[in-house]
Amino acid sequence: MHPASSLFLILFSLLFGRQDAVTVNSKIVSVEYENDSIRVLRVKFATHDRLEMHSHPSLVVVALTPNSRRIFMPDGTQRDAQAKSGEVSWREPGTHAVENLGDAFENIEIEFKRVSAPAVPVSPTEAAAKQSVAGVTIPVEQEPHHHVLFRNQYVCVLDVQIPPGESLLFHRHSYDNLSIRVSGGLIQNQMEGSDWPAPTEVKPGAVVFAEASKKSYTHRVKNVGTSVYHVVDVELLK
Repeated sequence: MHPASSLFLILFSLLFGRQDAVTVNSKIVSVEYENDSIRVLRVKFATHDRLEMHSHPSLVVVALTPNSRRIFMPDGTQRDAQAKSGEVSWREPGTHAVENLGDAFENIEIEFKRVSAPAVPVSPTEAAAKQSVAGVTIPVEQEPHHHVLFRNQYVCVLDVQIPPGESLLFHRHSYDNLSIRVSGGLIQNQMEGSDWPAPTEVKPGAVVFAEASKKSYTHRVKNVGTSVYHVVDVELLK
């Protein structure tokens, strides 16, 4: 591990301790996927559920459903927060407790194991230049249905909404990525050089990991359902 990364993790441990969310309450928080770089958590709050004090490293949070919650900090302060379906945020390391103030809700949380410093925004110009050097003809963030929500040195997060009957343009993924299906639907996923396959039914809330850093791929997706197909694409830059 890089010395700067080790120092960052040591400071995080000293400041906050490490009370893992899954250990604190496995009925609310479960591990969806994990590798050497990330851990993906599925967080499901029933009405009035409370998740006691727990800690996170840096993470991306995707709200699958609307929610209203109260957040309690270790120093005794608290604040209320809300999120809409499909809302995404980057959060630095921290410790808190969370109480659900409304209806049952569900989030996907992506924890980053190798973050060595606070996130710094990266401009589209820098990102495009790096993609060009990597030989990508049509970067994923330049596909018209992909809209960049935020980008830093660790991730590029894109919101993708495909109306019924519409298709993405062919675009290339060169980084490992997570596709988080905010809505379900009936889609066709065509790989470059192949015919359109039979339609596939996608369940809302599904998470798919693609290891594109080892083998990049080019594809396009068509929505053959009757409602907007909504996906959050998380490109893992490190």
